[in-house]
Amino acid sequence: MKHSEWLRLQAEGDRVVASLRADGFNCRKQPRRLSWYLCKGSVSYTLTWLPAPVREWSLLPNDETPERAQLLAQIHSILEHRGCGRTAEPSPPPTQGFWNQKNYPWTLVRLLPNAQHYTVGRFYSRTEAENHKRFLGKWMPAAEFEVVFDADAVT
Repeated sequence: MKHSEWLRLQAEGDRVVASLRADGFNCRKQPRRLSWYLCKGSVSYTLTWLPAPVREWSLLPNDETPERAQLLAQIHSILEHRGCGRTAEPSPPPTQGFWNQKNYPWTLVRLLPNAQHYTVGRFYSRTEAENHKRFLGKWMPAAEFEVVFDADAVT
């Protein structure tokens, strides 16, 4: 990633965090990363930039709760309406564009207790997914990850 893109993304994240702070969130920047811890009452997430192939802001963990969906919608609204450089390029409808589950059938999941899991990322090839798994294994040795092929995405 070019340094100019890093600075642009950091400024984008700072704008989002400033707006969330105004809404009552406690926010803390992670050093040397495009990540912030967000906390408000019982709701706590990490806002982070997901690099290629996703290339968008996301909230971790991906627990599919209504609070997460509402906060993610609020973040996307901030990015679109508060001048973060995205208004000049209208975003395509979700059905268009290259990002489609069919194009990324290899899924990296983190295994959790009680037979639960959450998706860490989707990849075009198994090699990409295995490389990402190895990288995460170095930084999170206690966590268990698995690469799976999502047959539903291909059909």
